[in-house]
Amino acid sequence: VHATHPTSADLSLLAESGTGVCLCPTTERDLADGIGPARRMADAGIPLSLGSDSHAIVDPFEEARAMELDERLRTRRRGHFPPAALLHAASAAGHAALGWADAGRIAVGMRADLVTVRLDSVRTAGVPPVGVFFAAGAADVTDVVVDGRPVVAEGRHLRVDVPAELAAATGAVTG
Repeated sequence: VHATHPTSADLSLLAESGTGVCLCPTTERDLADGIGPARRMADAGIPLSLGSDSHAIVDPFEEARAMELDERLRTRRRGHFPPAALLHAASAAGHAALGWADAGRIAVGMRADLVTVRLDSVRTAGVPPVGVFFAAGAADVTDVVVDGRPVVAEGRHLRVDVPAELAAATGAVTG
């Protein structure tokens, strides 16, 4: 996880062993730890996935966007990771990192893990679906299906009373 400051030797070891790296760019940003060398890792053949282990931001779109934007910041150039690579890191590669080879794509016999994203919000209106990682945020997710079971419908969690849980966790009073 992270691999924010690997040496060239570290990258060689990771690549030779087939070890993947789970990037958590918003965590590194929040902690001021630096920018992980995502492009160098990908070029070395290191499988990259995206995660979030921060309380400050929990937004898979922001994590994916940061994978590209951090490289832009480092190099002052665009075009390090196309949308398909960001989608792969945020989905199939993440599933693979968890040991779930039966997820990350829509096919018979695969897990039915699906997310629906609004394309008509103030952030996404007019954006083609391929550009969703550069425009959408967690608030644009309307529906989530995990293993074929709905977990979020029309923007509301079906199994968790989110406001009550947040209030209980923070000691806040709801009314």
